[in-house]
Amino acid sequence: MDFANQLLVLKQAQGDPARLALATVELAYPELPDNEKAALKEALQAAAMPHWCDESILSALLQIPLEESATRLSRLRGLNVVEAFPARGQSAVNVHETSRLALRLRLFKDDQATFRRLSGWAVSCFAEDYTPSGRIEWIYHLLCAEPDRGATELEKLDRAWTGSAHPEDIHALALAMMELEGSQLVEKPAQAWMLIVIAWSRWLRGEVAQLMDMANQILLLAQETQDLAAEGEAHALLGDAQQAQGHLVEAQAEFEQFLAIGLSLAEQNQSNSDWQRELGIAHNRMGDVLRPQGKLEAAQAAYEQSLAIFCSLTEQDPGNVGWQRELGVSHSRVGGVLQALGKLETAQAEFEQYLAISRSLAEQDPSNAGRQRGLGVAHNKVGGVLQAQGKLEAALAEFEQDLAISVRLTEQDPSNAGWQRELGVFHNRVGEVLQDQGKLEAALAEFEQCLAIFRRLAEQGPGNAGRQRELGLSHGKMGKVLLAQGKLKEAQEVFEQSLAIIRRLAEQDPSNAVWQRDLGVAHRTVGDVLQALGKPEAAQAEFEQCLAIIRRLAELDPNNAVWQRDLELAYGRLAQANST
Repeated sequence: MDFANQLLVLKQAQGDPARLALATVELAYPELPDNEKAALKEALQAAAMPHWCDESILSALLQIPLEESATRLSRLRGLNVVEAFPARGQSAVNVHETSRLALRLRLFKDDQATFRRLSGWAVSCFAEDYTPSGRIEWIYHLLCAEPDRGATELEKLDRAWTGSAHPEDIHALALAMMELEGSQLVEKPAQAWMLIVIAWSRWLRGEVAQLMDMANQILLLAQETQDLAAEGEAHALLGDAQQAQGHLVEAQAEFEQFLAIGLSLAEQNQSNSDWQRELGIAHNRMGDVLRPQGKLEAAQAAYEQSLAIFCSLTEQDPGNVGWQRELGVSHSRVGGVLQALGKLETAQAEFEQYLAISRSLAEQDPSNAGRQRGLGVAHNKVGGVLQAQGKLEAALAEFEQDLAISVRLTEQDPSNAGWQRELGVFHNRVGEVLQDQGKLEAALAEFEQCLAIFRRLAEQGPGNAGRQRELGLSHGKMGKVLLAQGKLKEAQEVFEQSLAIIRRLAEQDPSNAVWQRDLGVAHRTVGDVLQALGKPEAAQAEFEQCLAIIRRLAELDPNNAVWQRDLELAYGRLAQANST
């Protein structure tokens, strides 16, 4: 084809991406008879339906013999919008993304019947492919061919993969759903579950505080389509987003609705294990929001209900990885509240069960980053309770294991904010034990790494109250080491930075008992450095503010061992200041 005819072909496409893609047939094969060009364009349109294509897939999509499919596929390789895709086999190709999406959208607008028929044939191509990529491709086309059935199957796939699939597969599924959601080719019954998959994938990557708008969109879709399960997921996401932003009252209201829906679904069909699982998760969420408000006994009751549910489920099916994971998490939650109540031995027993489950799951699939992460968190929990009992060498051994795991994970995926946060937490825990052992320089090095990570995360998510809190606490950790080293001016500076951050958070939500306790401790540490600087009056003022805050908390929950200990420290600091 000469240059003038090439220009004519391109001009006739009028800049439309789909027409430009089809025009590559004219440009690459100008000598082909018109009927063969038409057949090749039909093949290009069909090949654009899935993310990749080979002879057998193209044969199924066009309903033509395999030999004819191979001929057309060979010609497709000569188009500049088609490239080899060896990840799916030696003969596999894929249509470039821009052209593929444009061709799919054009067919949907021009001929929905053909679009759904091709999607249906694509479903049959991948129906027996149970690899992660095969499941993703299968559900992708099912959502286009049969949106109602697709929504049901996507919900099942999401539940099956939660807690068991590799993080990269969950992310790949979310990317496929993002593509469909952006193209607007799927009807409303499925849209809510597509967004749910996307949202939980972002949640796993530590992007919790940014999910408010998406969660509200899911809620509206779920209510419009009367999908009670999707509505429950929306309330759970909203609660998580509210809690990440420090709004505990609002978060609790969302979790209460999540729990109410979970109870309703579980009562409707008590034999449905999915609804029982959701109910267990809802109880855990309630405990998570009650605990920072200082309602430890209520939190414990919620966690124990969750633990009972997952004990029952895992007894029914010990091989269910997702339920095993949730059982471990429930043991961890119970352990956490027992530790806060000062019941360290029973807390340790719960954490050790969590560690045993996490280790078993990680050994079953060492390549699964999600399971490795769970193992690291379990080591951290056991280390924390050992540290609280003064067993520093044993605690340090646990913390070093979780730190090693976290370093490997963040090297694999530096963009994962959740893993970055945990790396900071684990540096902090190692630093705490080193400080308790009197190894101040080594402790300071760990706290500096922690501070650098939390500063970066806080800058990336200024609306994430959790990240801001961790930044404030990290400053406080640095200050304590500097104070112990006698670097008083430096210590005062970082303590005051810590106090400023924590005060802002505490003023945002006075009902958040954890933040109030943080504020009391921050006043105490500023008082400590002022006392060391020879400023007793200023120190006394800080200790008085500390005492006022901690006294209110201790009155709120006399059973909270941590707050009672804080109260003793506050009285002691004030008495010391008054005696100077």
